[in-house]
Amino acid sequence: MDTESRIRLVMKRPTEEVVTVERLGEIFNNKKEIRHYIGFEISGFLHLGGLATALKIQDFIEAGIRPTIFLADYHSVINKKLGGDIDLIRRVANGYFKHAFVSMGLDDSKVDYVMASDVYNQDYWSTVIKIGNSSTISRVKRAMTIMGRKESDESPASFIMYPLMQAADIFHLNVDIMHAGMDQRKVHMLAIDVAEKIGREKPVAVHMHLLPSLKNDGRMNPEDAKMSKSKPDSAIFMNDPEDEIARKIKNAVCPQNQTEGNPVFEILKYLLVRDDESIFKIERPAKYGGDIEGTLPQIEKMYQEGKIFPLDLKNAVAIELAKVLKPSRDYFSKHPDYITDLKKDLITR
Repeated sequence: MDTESRIRLVMKRPTEEVVTVERLGEIFNNKKEIRHYIGFEISGFLHLGGLATALKIQDFIEAGIRPTIFLADYHSVINKKLGGDIDLIRRVANGYFKHAFVSMGLDDSKVDYVMASDVYNQDYWSTVIKIGNSSTISRVKRAMTIMGRKESDESPASFIMYPLMQAADIFHLNVDIMHAGMDQRKVHMLAIDVAEKIGREKPVAVHMHLLPSLKNDGRMNPEDAKMSKSKPDSAIFMNDPEDEIARKIKNAVCPQNQTEGNPVFEILKYLLVRDDESIFKIERPAKYGGDIEGTLPQIEKMYQEGKIFPLDLKNAVAIELAKVLKPSRDYFSKHPDYITDLKKDLITR
């Protein structure tokens, strides 16, 4: 596959930004083995952000990139996930969390699963210190928002370590491509800025679009506006039953004639129809105008013009999303213990 085709795969939706495309081309042209990483805190059930990650990782694999899913157990302790219980965090990481991605076809033959605390050694902690010595307190504090928390002088002192550790993860794993949602951009830019100062090559940053909360009406504050696993009705989870997917989509905000910021349309755009050439079909009874089909830009234009109604869009998205998530539902129906164990852990926490 030529470099241009590989770049297109990396930039395919739900990618929103690549920093930088020029550097990505250099890596494709000059390296045979290209390594990727995305890190996850370990907490509750994975929502559609996990599906976005799985789809993007499949793009990376097709582009000849070896992916790593980094199970960030120490970061989860710092951010007080699952009560900060390291043993529980590691059990959930190796259980439900890993298998949520395995359920979408990303098994150990295709992806490296790495537990953070298994690879931290003297060299890693030396890198943390080097990054700290190459940064300012104010810069690192600004990056603390990657934890989903506001910058504050009242935050625990351990929070200051979090961005330094996340940047060190990137260098310690020797990755060429660091990958995350747009909410992680600040720490990726920190890593890029300090790379030369600590004698390392600058990695490429790939940032995915953040899906909005199903309840986002455009008036929410930024924290509440994104899909969140802590607010179940704001999110669809990868293992949700088909009827639950339909219920949540039915109750989702879906402004008529509006596509920008529309939670239902964004699921269509970033997860279901990830290019502008594929045809998407919306089925509806003849008495309501009959079936409609078109490319994503055509569907968007018809919705904006009122030729497609919110209920039409909701029904089509619910049906297609249920199909995409069927492998995950089927997998967990055969391995129910991963779901049961996590539910028990969440109740106790």
